[in-house]
Amino acid sequence: MLFLLLTIGPAFLFACGNILEKSGVSKVGKVTGGVSRPWAFFKGVVSNKFWWLGIFCSGFATIGYYIAMARYDLSQVQPMMVLNPVLTALMGFWLLKEKLTKRIILAIVFVVAGLLYSVETAGESTSVQDVSMLWIYAVVVCGITLIIHLFGKDREIVDSLIMGVGFGISAAFYKSVAMDFDLDNVGLGTIGNLLLDLRVWGYIVTYGIAFLYSQISFSRGRALFIIPFSAAVGAAVPTLAGALVFSEAFPIGKIISVVLVLTGAALFVVRRPRRSQSTPQKV
Repeated sequence: MLFLLLTIGPAFLFACGNILEKSGVSKVGKVTGGVSRPWAFFKGVVSNKFWWLGIFCSGFATIGYYIAMARYDLSQVQPMMVLNPVLTALMGFWLLKEKLTKRIILAIVFVVAGLLYSVETAGESTSVQDVSMLWIYAVVVCGITLIIHLFGKDREIVDSLIMGVGFGISAAFYKSVAMDFDLDNVGLGTIGNLLLDLRVWGYIVTYGIAFLYSQISFSRGRALFIIPFSAAVGAAVPTLAGALVFSEAFPIGKIISVVLVLTGAALFVVRRPRRSQSTPQKV
């Protein structure tokens, strides 16, 4: 089924991309001192092969993800992206020999159950947008995030929140633009009209900020917290937009599916204790 190919495939590539980007950024951050020395950090990142490999994985994932968003309801596509932390956890278990806790196993069960429950309505498109509501929704969500950014003390949570909200709002902007433009056949006239559309600039700004904070969060945070937290937020924000902005159909089956998936995503978010500086390091 095309819907599953365009959602499971990107989720897998996003998981690979996140791990590779985190690996590259963390290595550079330890050498350069991180964002406290921005120019040295930037040069180190763009010359790191693991970071570039992660970017390519994320790029291919984004293509499939955007095709899926243009074709299907956000409330169906976004929950599938929660497979990202599921696959990240499983890849960590198989490849990195990381431990799967009971909480993570329970989270995987919730996510998989929710996705299986959604198979019945997979691939539907019921969106009818309200552009005014899109801007109201974007301003309110971004405003709340800005307040948290200004007053929040835990930078790991704040960075991950901005990352998730940015990607989530950019998804809503993209969905709105895709409904009004035939993005499969873009000509010079279409490009001119797109550049004059404020939603395109809203997408560029929110996606750009989200990408920037993804690299910042990877440089000073933990992937096993950042990835599930941002994935949960990044799924919840556009799913809610699907209801408020795009008036997508929410039969009882889809509601149950979304609740199960988001519950599973929330279970992934565990405040893991940081390693004490006094703990001896293995050589």
